[in-house]
Parts: sequence; C-alpha cells; structure tokens
Amino acid sequence: MADDDRTPNGPVPLERTPLREQIRTIVRDWVISGELEPGEQLTDRELGARLGASRTPVREALLLLAIEGLVSMHPQGGYHVPPLSHEEASQLYEVIGLFERRALLRGGVPTAEEMERLEALDEERRGTEDGARRVEADLGWHAVLLPAGRVGEVYRDELDRLKNRVTRYENAVLKDSGVASRGVDQHAAILEALREGDVEAAGERLESHWAWALEATLDCLEQEDGEGGDDA
Repeated sequence: MADDDRTPNGPVPLERTPLREQIRTIVRDWVISGELEPGEQLTDRELGARLGASRTPVREALLLLAIEGLVSMHPQGGYHVPPLSHEEASQLYEVIGLFERRALLRGGVPTAEEMERLEALDEERRGTEDGARRVEADLGWHAVLLPAGRVGEVYRDELDRLKNRVTRYENAVLKDSGVASRGVDQHAAILEALREGDVEAAGERLESHWAWALEATLDCLEQEDGEGGDDA
C-alpha cells in the first residue's frame, strides 16, 4: 500500500456493507425458504416498505438476485419469484451431482472429526419431523463433506451458489419423511466408501445420490402439478 493511502492515525477504515447487499441477503433467504412463494410478484415499493428501505437499493438488490437466478425479470419490467420448474430442477441436480463428485475426488477423505460431524447431521435429519431442519441438516452435511479447505474456494463458492437455487426444491421434497430417510441411507453408503478409502466409489455414489434426488423432486413437482397445474 502506498504511503498516501494510509490515514495519519492508523489503518484505512473499512466501509459498511452496502444497503443493497443487506437487502439482497434478506430477500435471498425469503426466496430460498419459500417465505416469498414461487410465482409471487416482487415490487421495489412493497419490498422497500417491508424492509424500511428506499426503492433504489431494493431495485439494485433485485437485479443482483436476478443475476443469481433466484428472481426473474419481466420483459416489461418488474420481478417475480420464478416458479419451480422441471427443466431447472433437472439442470441443477445434474450439475451439482457432477460438480460434487469432482470436488470429492479433489478433496479426498474427510478427517475423523468431519466424519463424526457427518454422522451426527444424518442422525439429526433422520430424527426430526421438521422439514426445515431436514433441509438445514442436509445442506450442512454436504458442506462438511466438501469444505473449502479441502476442495478449494472456487469449488465451494460455486457449489454454494448452486445450492441457493436448488434449496427451493429441497424445501418441497424433504417434507416427505420417507424421502428424507432414504437420502440418509444413501449418505451412509457414501460414508462407508470413504471409511474404506475408496474415494472413487464414494464419488460415484454421491453423483447417484443427486440423480435419485432429482427423480424424487420431479415426482414431487408432478404431484403438485396435478393439484394446481403444470408450471414447466
């Protein structure tokens, strides 16, 4: 850093997080959790009133969320939460399966401490009747399996971005306790291969796990389509 970049009495002061980033985080969480429902219209005026913010940072936040794929922009202007779609689900689950398999091959076998944490998260997921907690435990399981420290920051950042989008679907499918239980059984098979040091087999099982999750998700979407009409 050049001398003239320093303040006379200490380090350069850090800037506060921009308001648009705070709004982006809040609205992202609302979309992912389903508090803002698929198909719901989003206006900067209404969101601004709800958040106690002016319309400009809300518009900026919505534009950033549109770039992430978490909200959609109308051709004539305005935004909405995109409906859950068969096509988006197919692409997301397939890409995540490929990406996680490659990340696991790169990162290798988890530590003993990580393995204990993975088992504890599966027990939590199997034991709860709360769908939101099942999703949280599942997200935590995959994050512990593939941490940035072993797989690299780029892999972890991209997986987090994809997971933000796929969690909308997970919130729907993991309401089913039977589906959740079968998912835990598949996690156990992945961990078994890792205990044996067979990362290749674990990677294959991990990708297969995502393929199975896609089938469960598409079944769930078809059931909802039968009740309320197809959005795909």
